[in-house]
Amino acid sequence: MNFLSFCALGVTLREGRNAGAAAEDGFVTKVRHSLVTLAAALCLACDKGTPDAIIGPPPPTPHLSVEVRYVGPITDAQKAVVVAAVGRWTRALAKNFGEFRFDRPADECFRGQPALNENHHNPLVFVSVGVIDGPERSLAGTQVCAISSRDTLPVLTHIRLDIADLEAMESRGILLGVITHELGHALGFNPSTYGPKKLTGGGSEDPYFNGPTARAKFAKHGAWYTGITVPLENQSSAGPNDPHWRFFVFGDEVMASGIAAGFTSPLSVITLGLFQDLGYVVDFSVADPYEVRPLFSDNLVIPEFSLMNDLVRLAPPAVLTPVVRR
Repeated sequence: MNFLSFCALGVTLREGRNAGAAAEDGFVTKVRHSLVTLAAALCLACDKGTPDAIIGPPPPTPHLSVEVRYVGPITDAQKAVVVAAVGRWTRALAKNFGEFRFDRPADECFRGQPALNENHHNPLVFVSVGVIDGPERSLAGTQVCAISSRDTLPVLTHIRLDIADLEAMESRGILLGVITHELGHALGFNPSTYGPKKLTGGGSEDPYFNGPTARAKFAKHGAWYTGITVPLENQSSAGPNDPHWRFFVFGDEVMASGIAAGFTSPLSVITLGLFQDLGYVVDFSVADPYEVRPLFSDNLVIPEFSLMNDLVRLAPPAVLTPVVRR
């Protein structure tokens, strides 16, 4: 029996012979010659390039990491909802933010913010529970504290859940949708990110998002709509500075401006298209099933709660430049 053993730089042929195998000598010699010749040809490449050179496509970009820190009391059950909401975004998005130096005094962005003195590679999101404006008004608010000078994407944000509405959000089953929505603002669905990129237009009556990826996804999944751009909310008088899809077009989509019990708040390819237009690498395969349906009398749903004024803009966000390593 012949045993062939290939090694990195050649071929070794080991022979197990018996008394009647002499007639095979010519055949074995030919096999040995052919294998050594083949090995030499294959190993010509071994002397070129680095030993660990990668052949084929590069490895996939790692998924986005988001660090969440809690400020003040929040239950384990509520933390679990936050983790689930973060997971919806991190499975879909990837981005190398670079390294940032956070050197911020306490209470600079929001009351209760701890002092920061650290380097950071990922978006940092503070989550707190506190008073906003009483029951059944603003369920939550998101404040962008700092953005990157490289691409205007948020790197430091704060999400506050209104303590007056927290029990209602949990009992109605909408807490996951609300937190997923607020994280959308914290990751870039806000005018401090898309405004400088010139991705919006229109006035207060018909504001729109004009990014090419979001437009293409919207055209495919909302063909009934006559516009060629993606409509932003037009009920707030904020025009293109309103960071929501228009509710009476998008219904229960996660970044629409309203929510109600029974809403599943799907994360659609249209919203993920917006994030690709903002500069993220996007995995569209993890989007939730969603089609834009016109809201006529048979399927018109009035939202229980408005999310329209949930972006807190007390001051322009700080602009941080990534650290350059030498």
